[in-house]
Amino acid sequence: MTQAIGANVALVFPRGAADLAAVPDAVAVALLVIASDVPDLDRAMVLAAIGPLAAARAPAQRIAAIDVAPGADEADVVAAARFLAGAESSTGQALRITAR
Repeated sequence: MTQAIGANVALVFPRGAADLAAVPDAVAVALLVIASDVPDLDRAMVLAAIGPLAAARAPAQRIAAIDVAPGADEADVVAAARFLAGAESSTGQALRITAR
């Protein structure tokens, strides 16, 4: 599933590596939010693909990921998304958000 945030940022909710083909390239920033219920193997494959995908899409697009752990606070996930969307000099980053 993909949601646009304004004209320049898209949120993508991959369930596995195959979903990375749906990452839109018409936005400046694609934030991949990996939900806490994504199976471990699928999570590892998505996280492993972040760097190569970011390199392939640069400099036209930035790719970042938020790896959501069980019990993570929603406000922390939102704060991470805002940070990554505004971090103009970074691409290929993954932040793990854990329970407080």
